[in-house]
Amino acid sequence: MISLLYDVNEYRKFLNKEVKMNFTVIELGPHLGQATRLYLDRTKLTVAVDKSIQAETAIKKLQRDYSNLKFVKGDVRSFYTVEKVLKITKGCDLLAVDMGGGRFPDTVFKVWAVWSGIFKPKHSIIRNRGLAEFIQRAKIKDASIKKKFPDDGWMSSWGRTFPYQLKKQMREFKFWVDI
Repeated sequence: MISLLYDVNEYRKFLNKEVKMNFTVIELGPHLGQATRLYLDRTKLTVAVDKSIQAETAIKKLQRDYSNLKFVKGDVRSFYTVEKVLKITKGCDLLAVDMGGGRFPDTVFKVWAVWSGIFKPKHSIIRNRGLAEFIQRAKIKDASIKKKFPDDGWMSSWGRTFPYQLKKQMREFKFWVDI
């Protein structure tokens, strides 16, 4: 299942509700850990990934009380950050992506697609206004795309390329961002 939200408070409540006992969670963009602290007592492992010093400081404080919390400092658009997380876990039950909820969905979608293809979550939760508005306004006109897709939380076509094309996919970010 892939869930899409925009409002940060709704995102935090929904994320907390969706994390089940003994889940492995990868949270991209935990910020100060407001959502993270809500569910930590239920997870087998939570990997929080963020590039900001504020996030690093906040998550390290939470780590004092939760041995199941790992922090990876890095840009989620970087192959090296993906490699760091792969050293901690090879998969997850839930992938949460909160890159600020901004209007422009292209980078957020690419980040989700790459990470979900690698870690194959059963559930994905994305917070982004641009994607939410796009979905709200979209109407599928091609009947061939309306066939039933597996409800597995990731697009399997992305996962088939790992590891051969992963670096190639990650290089595409250089067209959009300076990393």
